[in-house]
Amino acid sequence: MEQANHSNTERGIIPDFCQLPRVFMLVLLSELLAILFTILTFNLQQSAWYLLGLHSVFVLWISLFSGAFFCLTRRWLNRCSIVTVTVLSTAAIALITLLSSLLALSLFFNTTITLSPEQMWFLIRNTTAAVLITLVWMRYLYLRQQVLNGIIAEGEARFRSLQAKIQPHFLFNTLNTIASLIAISPTKAENTLEHLATLLRSSLKPGDDLVSLQTELDLCRHYLEIEQQRLGDKLIIEWQIDVDPEAYTLPPFTLQPLVENAVYHGIQLLVDGGVVSIKAEQVAGKSLSSQASSHAEPLLRLEVSNPLPASRSKPGNQTAQSNIQQRLSIRYGSQAKMITHHNNDHYITELLIPGAQS
Repeated sequence: MEQANHSNTERGIIPDFCQLPRVFMLVLLSELLAILFTILTFNLQQSAWYLLGLHSVFVLWISLFSGAFFCLTRRWLNRCSIVTVTVLSTAAIALITLLSSLLALSLFFNTTITLSPEQMWFLIRNTTAAVLITLVWMRYLYLRQQVLNGIIAEGEARFRSLQAKIQPHFLFNTLNTIASLIAISPTKAENTLEHLATLLRSSLKPGDDLVSLQTELDLCRHYLEIEQQRLGDKLIIEWQIDVDPEAYTLPPFTLQPLVENAVYHGIQLLVDGGVVSIKAEQVAGKSLSSQASSHAEPLLRLEVSNPLPASRSKPGNQTAQSNIQQRLSIRYGSQAKMITHHNNDHYITELLIPGAQS
């Protein structure tokens, strides 16, 4: 849940001006604004390039100092109300503009600060322009944030809906297994019912955006205990967990549906059954997108493999895989990846998830 709270902070109204791409855009927009000011104030008695140079340096001063202010205060500002953010941001930029204007009078025009009518007009004009531009910018950020909040809310609703889906064939098979065990072994029937109750309770449990890998592995074990009662010796499980399961988090029901697919579309279709292999390891971070190239983090790699029948009479519709891909996309964007492939009559599914450690 700490990561979820951190994500909410990251979604605040003030952008992250500590990132190099945003600093570049800030410089670019400042230059465009300097060109606009040059066009508006240019006359034939002045050098256009000289005027552009003055405006560029002046606007860049204000922009970069303002960007540094937001870089340092962004996390705190994003916890404030929109009114507080607007007032503080406008006041800060107005103060930066006023100080920059005083510095410009001293350096560019080589004049003593006397606060003459001409100097006062210069200060008031620049500060007023900065305030108006800031208010327009804050309005844009507010509207942008409203749109993003709507998209995020819709995405989280989809996430919950996808997470809550339960495969009906598994539920029917489990109930049939319990019914058959009641007469033969009431203890096994009771244990199977407890495993089923745990799975259902976990699938309907609200509020957990992320769970530990250990929790997800426990869900897989509950599911496999149920299927072990149905398939017996046909189902063999091979675990290879090379990470600390408590140290990693992921969306709930990310791994279990893949294990269910391995059993339903693989093991139960084979006369002699087979081995479901479940692996977890940390791999070196690789850039899954251009945005991640500058600070690639270690990735949690999960793998589920199962043997395939020679001919499958009922091919899967890949609903579970599509479900997982959508949830990973909602949670991690392009930073997470699912890879499926065949290798020597085995079907292998790999998940690469940013190594968020709890």
